[in-house]
Amino acid sequence: MDALNITPLLSLTVGVFLFAFIVFRKSGLGRNKKLRYVLATLVFYFVFVSFDYYVTLSESGNNWYFGISYMFYHLVGFLFYYFIALLIKLPVAFKKWLFIVIGVTLLRWSFFYPLFEYENMDAFFTSIKTSGYDEWLFLEYLLVSLLNILFFFLAFYRFRQAPTALILDKDERLKYKWAKLILIALVILQLGLFINLLVNGYTLDTYQVSMKFESLLIAIFFFIFAYSIMHFPVFAFSGDFEDLPEATQKKYAKSSLKDSSELFHKIGTLVKEEQLYLDFDLKLNTLSEKLGASIHHISQAINQNSGMSFPDFINSFRIEEAKKRLLMPKPDTIFAISLDVGFNSKAAFYTAFKKVTSQTPTEFKKASKV
Repeated sequence: MDALNITPLLSLTVGVFLFAFIVFRKSGLGRNKKLRYVLATLVFYFVFVSFDYYVTLSESGNNWYFGISYMFYHLVGFLFYYFIALLIKLPVAFKKWLFIVIGVTLLRWSFFYPLFEYENMDAFFTSIKTSGYDEWLFLEYLLVSLLNILFFFLAFYRFRQAPTALILDKDERLKYKWAKLILIALVILQLGLFINLLVNGYTLDTYQVSMKFESLLIAIFFFIFAYSIMHFPVFAFSGDFEDLPEATQKKYAKSSLKDSSELFHKIGTLVKEEQLYLDFDLKLNTLSEKLGASIHHISQAINQNSGMSFPDFINSFRIEEAKKRLLMPKPDTIFAISLDVGFNSKAAFYTAFKKVTSQTPTEFKKASKV
């Protein structure tokens, strides 16, 4: 018996446990439930793929079900990018992208509709070879693979450029590197599958072998992926006390910080008087060193008294400074102001400004002149 024949079943089993682990585990990924659900959806897709492969191989392709999971292949890139965007607090026009995803899905389904009539893989592969449809299938696979790879690269770039709220310690840096390596591995996985198809073409034997190897890769890859992400310090991006693991929260809830209002007042005074908010790379560690308080206490004081995370709290000072500069008789450009007040990009400035004022900088200027 070929040992690879059991890989779809192995991948399916690991995936089911992984899905349950992500959905029902109480700690990890902070308090943003969307993070957990998007990751669970991504894992569920690969569980679906493994089930598809398992049924197809066990039935030797003599069933109508084979290949259905490929109809949702284009969702992988979208889901992964959205997951990273949520992790690093990157704004996403969800409704707009939802319409795009639905449109791409309907377009792909209409493309594959003529192939739904085949009841087994033998008939399918015979038909596409004689009709020349295999060339169109290859082109479709190429386009969807490139789309996924593009989103993986974008996710990697965004993840690498994302500012953190604190200086990571050795253990946290290791988990951060794991996450970056996993992003690279995703691209390599997609390229490997694409090269395999490019070299061997669409044949029944190639398809069956690729199902076995891909199932094995999925089983290994997503176990490492989900484990690493679930243990990645989300707090490093958000600076939100509520994003700390439950054990850490309980530890500091029972600590000497009984009344956080006094510490919060000191934080506000320090940030304002020394204009620390003008430093785009300001970390919780800086406040910790200047005030002689723990990073977690400072985060706790900010969260409990302002209802904001550390980045949002600092951005509120930056936006107030930006307002003053925008209303000057001869203000600098919006881009120059965004850099001067502590933002590392114009996009980040626009997002934060609208979040605080419900207006864009341009709208604010016009409204102030009325």
